[in-house]
Parts: sequence; C-alpha cells; structure tokens
Amino acid sequence: MADTITSTELFREIQAGTVTEILDVRSTDDFRAGKVEGPRPVLTRHVPVYRVMEELEEQAAATREGAVIVCGQGNGSELVAEEFEALGVRTRSLAGGTDAWNRLLVPIEITGLPGDVRVWQFQRPAKACLSYLVGVPGGNAVIVDPTRSPDAYLELAQVNDMAVTHVVDTHVHADHISGGPAVAARLGAEYHLPPEDAGGIVPFPNRPLKDGDQLDLGSAVVRAMTMHLPGHTPGTTALLVSETVLLVGDTVFVRGLGRPDLTGQAEELARDLFRSVHERLRPLDPRTIIAPAHWSTSEEINADGLVTTTIEEVFTATLLNERAIERFVEQIVSSLPAAPQAYDTIRRVNAGQITPGDDEIEVLDVGRNQCAASTSLTGTS
Repeated sequence: MADTITSTELFREIQAGTVTEILDVRSTDDFRAGKVEGPRPVLTRHVPVYRVMEELEEQAAATREGAVIVCGQGNGSELVAEEFEALGVRTRSLAGGTDAWNRLLVPIEITGLPGDVRVWQFQRPAKACLSYLVGVPGGNAVIVDPTRSPDAYLELAQVNDMAVTHVVDTHVHADHISGGPAVAARLGAEYHLPPEDAGGIVPFPNRPLKDGDQLDLGSAVVRAMTMHLPGHTPGTTALLVSETVLLVGDTVFVRGLGRPDLTGQAEELARDLFRSVHERLRPLDPRTIIAPAHWSTSEEINADGLVTTTIEEVFTATLLNERAIERFVEQIVSSLPAAPQAYDTIRRVNAGQITPGDDEIEVLDVGRNQCAASTSLTGTS
C-alpha cells in the first residue's frame, strides 16, 4: 500500500517548503485547467498516467524521493505510487486527488483586532479564492463570499459558539460558484447580494445591503458596516469590520485591482472603480487592513500566511496615485487579458439566472481565478 497525504497536509508542507516535487499524472487538458498550487512555489512535473506506466522505470528514476503524485480522484496516483515503491522510490499519493484539493479551505486568523471581534480568512488554494468568517465568540457571525463547501465555516463557528446570522456575497462572482444562497437557506440566515449585479432581480431570498447598513454581531461596539464600491461589478459591497478590517471583494487586491470588464462595461466600471478607490477608500485610516477575495501569486501571501495589505500600501502604487481619471481608465482597460469563456456562465449561475447540473457545476468550479486587471500596480506612470 502506497503512502498517502491529505490536502491539508500537502498545503502545510508546501507552506513549509518541504515538498520535493509534485508529479501530476492527469490528462493534459485537466492539468492546464488547474494545477496544484499553494502558498509557496513548488516544483511540478506533468506526465500523463499512460506515459508513466509505459516508461515506468524511467519515470521512477526521474521522480524525487518523497514526491507527491496527483490525479483526479486519487486512484491513478495511488497506482503510480505503488509501482514506484516497488522500484525503490518512495512517493505519496494525494488522497482524493484534485477533487479534494479543489474543495480545500484553510482558515487563518487575522489577529490583533480591537475588542471581541474575530476574523478568519479562508484560503482556497485551488482557486486562489478568499472567503471570511467574522464574528464574536458567544455571539453572532457573518460568512462572506462562501464557497460551495460550507462545513469549514460552520465547524469554526461552532467551536467558537457563534451563530451564523448573515451570509454575504460582496458581488456576483464570475470565477467560482458561490455557496451563499445554499448555506443561508440551510441555516435560516439572511442572505445579502447586490441586486445591481444580477440585473436587478434576484430569484432567491435576498436582503440587499444599503450603504451604511449595520450587521449586529452581538456586541454594542462591534459592527460590520457596508459601503458600495462599484467598479469590478456595478453593485460591489464591502464590509468594514470594527473600523479595522475592510473586506473589499474584488475591488482591490494586494497587487492589483478588480477587472471592470466582466459585465461588458469596462470603461464605465473603470470610472466607477476610480471613484470608489479615491472617494471611499482614501479617507479611511491608512492602517486599515484590506482583505480581498483573491490573490494572483504566492508572493502576495505575507509572513503570517495571510493575503492582506493596508490602505497605506494600496495608495503607494503609482496607478492608484494617478489623479487623472482618463489616464487611470486607459491604464486599467489596456491591462485587461481576455476573460475565460466560462465566466459569463458562472456569473449567470451565481445570479440565479440558470441552474446547470451537478457535473457542469463541478467543471465550472475548477481553475484559478483571473479577476485582476493588473497583477502589479508598480511600473506604470
């Protein structure tokens, strides 16, 4: 029996820099659709399983001791690991394969906040997506931008004796399938989605958050205050937690801005993005922690393992120091790569406009996000 490694264990080993190599034996199309990537770069080699089995001794000799073998569900990788072991090369098979990796959520707490409020950032390495649990132990909690696998949020809420009373999608996501409506219905919690992102009509229970609305977390001094930040989408809503942490959705990233073209309104939304950034973010305390919904590269993960920045750091970027709106719009629109073909479909699913079957949902929910208009805000003028 070959050794196995769980998705959580693999994440921790990548984080520690102890993974010698990943050998991905999936098909070329599946490999291109989404690689196993974590908080640090790791050597990855792709050889389809049929080639591995045809060139068994050669491939075993080329594989590093302790490497992690990856396939779709874990069956093919386990077979390869067993064959390699018989040839004297110890490797490990990723249990559950990339299916399990795609569902992995890793909670990391944002510490040092005032009062009783606690904020956890959930990292989904397969998509480079970020979601959040915000709450007061013994009180209420809010889940922000949840994935389709809610158990990790619910388990952490239960451990901290928190009742999830609100579920928020900061915008209609285009890169992954939201679990927001389903988990809200499951818990009997209020769901909040900007209707502007869904063409004005949301076909499931929804209470839109207005600018300045407060979500009570159970403490007289702890509130989540909403502010609309149109730009990435027409109705993007951010949550300001205890005047300290701003959950910005896809408005601002550590090294980029949310691309404004996913609803077909690139120039108009780029202008909204300019106004949002300068009129709503600049007046905030420079020390305010910016907690985005995505990251682009492992370089955006800080020494604490978090994907965060600050208002001050955001405005040191040359592009965000650009005061002329025309120049800003030109820079943003010209930086846009082509959006993946699936994004329009995903957006319509999350707006409740179409309901694909489970198999199609699984396919749509694979692959890293491409939501940034610019992965680096330096070097522009």
